[in-house]
Amino acid sequence: MVARAAAALALVAACSGKPRTDEPPPALVRGDAGPRDAVTAPPTAVRATGDLQIRVEWPDVPVAARSSPGRTPCNTPRAPSVAPTTTWGVPDALVIVDGAPAAPAGVARVTLADCAVTPRINVGATLEITSAADRPATLNLRKRGSLAALAAGAPIAVQLPIAGHTVTTTLDAGAIYSIETEAPDPEVAFVAAVPGAYLTEANGQLTIHGLSVGPHAVTAWLPPRAGQPARTGRATATITANDLAEVTVRLAP
Repeated sequence: MVARAAAALALVAACSGKPRTDEPPPALVRGDAGPRDAVTAPPTAVRATGDLQIRVEWPDVPVAARSSPGRTPCNTPRAPSVAPTTTWGVPDALVIVDGAPAAPAGVARVTLADCAVTPRINVGATLEITSAADRPATLNLRKRGSLAALAAGAPIAVQLPIAGHTVTTTLDAGAIYSIETEAPDPEVAFVAAVPGAYLTEANGQLTIHGLSVGPHAVTAWLPPRAGQPARTGRATATITANDLAEVTVRLAP
């Protein structure tokens, strides 16, 4: 009798150490490895883009366009319409690429000194004019419309009473503005409040990153100044994914 009881207890002890096959497996918690909890995130769509190097040139620039047209009322030499490189690259030309990513809305800062406004072309959503002149001065700000239809624009007087005085104004998006000195033959600077507008560097080139794949129209513009009319050039660049395309835009003579 005692022997039977001991055997029964031994059998119960042995069975209690085995997992029950009728119980469900423990639930997997976050972080457990297992085929049922593997979650694959959907792939993120990556837009195919490429880069574009633009060169603006004006072969055989006429002497009149690259020569000083005289002197300012401050008796300083007036800047020529264009100062090309030795290979006819055009610095400080305005470039607009259709479909280009918009540049950050920046501030176009210009300075009046020696009866001239510098730089003579700039881009930005806000215009900041500072005087470095040693006498009171007045500039005329004109909204010239768009690049496709440049208008005369009514002048708005900007008073600069002392050196260091700064005037700031917000510009209308997409518009071109001119800033002119008060003189019979005024010195003129331009500001483009055009999203995605760029300026060529000293070598007449610039590079734009992150353009979508496909064709893009490119427009280059040299403003009217120093007695010379505006010059415009157009071209089309084709962008391929993860590659650098190159295009040369020639200004019309």
